[in-house]
Amino acid sequence: MNFRKIFSVIVGFGTIGLMSSAFAKMQGLLFTSSLEIFTSQEIAATNFSQFIIKLFCVWVSCVWGGMATTRIGGETRENLIVGGLIILVVGWLWLSAKNPIWFWVLLILGILPCVFLGYRVTSVICKFRIK
Repeated sequence: MNFRKIFSVIVGFGTIGLMSSAFAKMQGLLFTSSLEIFTSQEIAATNFSQFIIKLFCVWVSCVWGGMATTRIGGETRENLIVGGLIILVVGWLWLSAKNPIWFWVLLILGILPCVFLGYRVTSVICKFRIK
């Protein structure tokens, strides 16, 4: 693996982390209760919509991460590495904030498809770009 491919993994992983954090911060500013949904059982039971918003935001971040990885020079293998690393991070987060299980399962199941969606979108755009 050459430097460009390694750098693409770092940029893709960083993009997902940065965008997920930015979305979480924005959601926290708009809906203050979203900051406590993983620590409070009562809030978690009643704020279904906050989980859906968080899920969507992380998936969008994964699409952008796949796009960034591909744009820097990554291919299928590098996007798979980025997705795998994000799955490991989400698995670690799952251990520290156990419930609700449906949220974590959907999040993990959506990571690789979203990263590869970003890969495919960028591949198609680069293929048809006018030179």
